[in-house]
This record gives sequence, structure tokens and C-alpha cells, in this order.
Amino acid sequence: MLPLNSNDRRARGEWEDKLVKCISILLLAVLAAIGQTGTASIQGTVLDAKTQKPIPAALVIANRAGAPPFTKNTKSGGDGAFRIDGLTAGNYSLCVEASGDQYLDPCQWNSGPTTVTLASGQNATGISLSLTAASVLNVEVQDAQNVLSQMTKDGRRPDLTLGVWGPKGLYYPAHASGNPTAATNLQGGISSYSYRLAVPRDTALNFYIASHDLKLGDATGVALPANASQQAFQHATGDTNPKSFSFSVLGLLP
Repeated sequence: MLPLNSNDRRARGEWEDKLVKCISILLLAVLAAIGQTGTASIQGTVLDAKTQKPIPAALVIANRAGAPPFTKNTKSGGDGAFRIDGLTAGNYSLCVEASGDQYLDPCQWNSGPTTVTLASGQNATGISLSLTAASVLNVEVQDAQNVLSQMTKDGRRPDLTLGVWGPKGLYYPAHASGNPTAATNLQGGISSYSYRLAVPRDTALNFYIASHDLKLGDATGVALPANASQQAFQHATGDTNPKSFSFSVLGLLP
């Protein structure tokens, strides 16, 4: 390699100085952005919409609109109070998941979520999140042959779709109350799987069950037409005996 002359060394030195300045400017920009990130917060209280009593241990989720998406959550305290720190500026919707299926998430069903617009460094206070009490739909699926715990020919757990179609054409899946791949209740040697879903009261709904892998029947073991069932129902306010459903698994489809 040939030695650099004075002009080459000067040009190289100037180029290196420019590179260092560019890197310094980029670092300062990154540090400034970091300094403005995560400085805003939202705080408020989760309340029962009817009684206005605080709801403890509710999961409050702040979802920022736009790209890239940003989500942060916390749980309400014993007095229903919550605070979510470390938020960036933007528009947020607040979802709430209360334990035990006692209340409806305001981000689902008919109610709209509370929205908050945050500026950089803003502390939004006094946010009241009112939750509507839910009714609970219970579904029992009897599986005398333990088919749900078996594998299909291609190595999958058998498909079982069950849930509710809401008034706006949205589908809400029911969730297993226990391990969905193991019997949760044994009575006379028949495995019984329980599913549940929090639903709004005084609302026309449609329950739906179907499977691509299982042969399904009603509670008495009669095969379902087209291997599916859809039934309208409604849980009225004050109803002491809300609607529930029972079905049976008759085997695997060929």
C-alpha cells in the first residue's frame, strides 16, 4: 500500500470529521426521541356502571392506534384505581378485562371503549371506566369416548368451534373453564367439558357449534343435522335461570 501524501491525509481527516459529526447528530436525535418516549400516563378508576362501586383486579389495557401498534396494561387496585405509565403520545382506547366473567369488556359487544388522546409528557387523570355487568352462558359437551383428548390422523387436536354471534355480526368464542384437552368432570364414566362466555343481557344472540373433525350430537345423543347447530337465545335482566346448552361428541368424522 502506498503512503498517503499530505493532501490525502487532509482529505481523509475531513471525511472522518464529517462522519463523526453525522454519527453524533444521529445519536442526539435518538437520545432526544428516547427522552420523549414513555413519559405520558393515564390514570383513573374502574367502576360498576350500575352501583358505581370500584372493581378491583381488573386488567386495564391501553391500545394506541396507528402504526406501529403499542399496548401497555396494568391491574386496578382494591379501590378500583389504576395508572398506566410509560406511554407515548397518541390516541388510545382503553379495554378492561374483569376476572370471573362478571363484566363486559367495553372494547367488545355494543359499548364503545373510552378513548384518550395523549400529548408527549401528558398525565391524563380522572378517567372513569364503567363496566356493565354480564350474564354467563354455560355450555356442556359430553364426550363418552374421550374423543376430544385424541389426535386426528394428521396429528391435530380435533377442531371444535362454539361461541356466540353478536348483534353486529361479530363472533365471540366461548372459552373452556379448565383444561380443554382433559376431562373436567367425570360422572358415570362420561367425560364432560365445560365452556362459558360472558354475554350482554337483554340482547338477541345466536349460539353456534360445529366441527370439521368431530361427529356432534345434542344432549340426548341424536346427531346434529349438517354436524352443526345455531340457536337464538337471550338472557333477560332478572332471569334466575338463564339459557345454557348441552351437546355430545359421538365420535370422529371419517
